Amino acid sequence: MAEQLEIIRELPFDFYGETYRAYLGADRNLYVRISDICEAMGLAFAAQLRRIQSTYAISHKLIYIEVDTPYQEGTRKRAVAHMNIEGLTYWLATIDEKRVKPEIQERVRTFQRDFVDTVWMLYRSDMVSEVILAELDAYNSPVQRELSEALDQVRGAINRIAAIENRLTRIEGFVSDTAIVNAQQQWQLQEMINAVAEALFESKKGKLPKTQCFAMCYNDFKDTFRIPVYSMLPESKMEEAINYLAQRYRHFKPGTQLPQIFTDGTQQSLF
Repeated sequence: MAEQLEIIRELPFDFYGETYRAYLGADRNLYVRISDICEAMGLAFAAQLRRIQSTYAISHKLIYIEVDTPYQEGTRKRAVAHMNIEGLTYWLATIDEKRVKPEIQERVRTFQRDFVDTVWMLYRSDMVSEVILAELDAYNSPVQRELSEALDQVRGAINRIAAIENRLTRIEGFVSDTAIVNAQQQWQLQEMINAVAEALFESKKGKLPKTQCFAMCYNDFKDTFRIPVYSMLPESKMEEAINYLAQRYRHFKPGTQLPQIFTDGTQQSLF
C-alpha cells in the first residue's frame, strides 16, 4: 500500500555538478525519486532499491508514493519508490563508484571523499580528547581548522540538546510522581520497537511501506501502555514492555530467535 502523500511542488537542485529533482510533500519533507537518481547516475534501479531496503541506517527513509505515470496515451496512478532527501547523502556514499556513468565517476569519488572527511570532523570530538584534537589541528590549514572547529561546535550543541531533552523527560517523570525509564532503557525500547517494525515489514513482504510499519509499531506501543511517547514509559513497566515487544516480534517472525537487544538486561535508575 502506497503512502497517500500529496506532492506540492517539484524543486530542482544541483549536487556536485549534476541537477536532480526533489519533491516537496504535504508533510513538508523533501523526497527524491530513486529511479531518477539511478537513471542519472547509470545505476541499476532494482539493485539499488534492494541496497536501500537492506541498509538499516536509511531503510526507514524509503517511502512509496502514488504518483501519475505515463500509461499508453494517458497516465495512471502507480506506487513509486521515493527516499526522504535526508538519506540521500548516506546512500550515495555507499554506492560503488565504479558502477556509475564514467563521465561522473570522478565527481562521485570527490563527494565520497568529502563525505568521509565531514563525518569524521562532525564526530571527532566524541572520540578524541581536546588536547589531541588541538595537536591534530596544528598541522591543518587555517580553513580546515575553522571548519573543524565549527563542526565541533555543532556536535557539542547536538549533545547539549540531547542532554536537556533527557533531563526534561526525567523531570516530567518526577513531577508526575512516577519514575520513568532512564536514557539507557529508552534506547533499549527504541531498538526493540524498531526490531518489531522490521519484523512486521518483512512479514508483509513489501505490501506496507517501511515507514508505515514503524509508525504502526510505535503507535501500538504507546496505545498499549497509554503514554504520549515511548520514552515516558514508567520504569516499573519496563519488564512488561519487554515481554510485550518480544511477543509481538515472535508473532511476526514465529520460530526465530529473539534479537540480542531483548535479552541484554536493563540498567535500572539509581534514584
